[in-house]
Amino acid sequence: MQAIEPLTITDSVLTSSTVPENDYAAWSSGTTYSLGNRVIVVSVHKVYESAINSNTNNDPTTDDGTNWIEVGATNRWKAFDQKLSDPVQQANSISYTFTTTDTIVNSIAFFALAADTVQITVTPDGAGSPVYDETYNLLDTTSIVDWYTYFFEPAGVKERELLVVDLPSYSSATITITITDTGNTAEVGQIVMGSLVTLGRTGYGTTVGIEDYSRKERDAFGNAVIIERAFAQKADYEVEIITQDTRRVQRFLANYRAKPVVWIGNQDTSYGLIVYGFYTQFSINLATPSISYTTLEVEGLT
Repeated sequence: MQAIEPLTITDSVLTSSTVPENDYAAWSSGTTYSLGNRVIVVSVHKVYESAINSNTNNDPTTDDGTNWIEVGATNRWKAFDQKLSDPVQQANSISYTFTTTDTIVNSIAFFALAADTVQITVTPDGAGSPVYDETYNLLDTTSIVDWYTYFFEPAGVKERELLVVDLPSYSSATITITITDTGNTAEVGQIVMGSLVTLGRTGYGTTVGIEDYSRKERDAFGNAVIIERAFAQKADYEVEIITQDTRRVQRFLANYRAKPVVWIGNQDTSYGLIVYGFYTQFSINLATPSISYTTLEVEGLT
């Protein structure tokens, strides 16, 4: 059982991107906006929609909802807004460059991908060329189990998640990520990078599932009314830890009690044990002087 301590992405960390931040015109205090007009505020990287007519000189970032409604992050910053269901979208490719200072980034997790490949390069501060340059093919071949499926399974099924945990550890470096889907719209829901922490060993008895927020009802005549909405992954991890590590694990969980983390029950994405979200409950059973057991209930982001 591992987790990625997430690095907060700020303007000083995200130094460039091929995704333009021009979703709408920038808000101007001298412009009058009508009901439904949308603007962006680049300083906070968010989109706002006017809630009234004759909307003049009302700052969206300080408004209480009377004049402006916050829609969400700009397209460039959707990869860091903690919402998997509203991805960054751009034709052919998406590229980000990050600059880290006094921070170890050795792991990156990607969620809600729509792409053929993901390329990651790492260039240490002061180096002239990358020391790490890997391209990951997202074609999923797990459904090919025999000759029949080899010939008749649908081609081109792509992985929606990618976990990379072997980045070289440098305190200051430039990390470039390029997500490519040539001829199509490249997408990524979330990019989470940071330092990998080992908590223990995931045990059998761990369960996975989803929490579905779709509306599923029947009217007075028995007809089904189904409205598809977002869903969240869920996992109940059974983790074996060294008893002497109990305090360390407890401290880690306490530090991230209200912040989403990438929880990794197994690094193989085919098991469905990688969840980006928050834990709702945990308990540690000090079973023996050498081994203890932790139950960790995690709910993913939508």
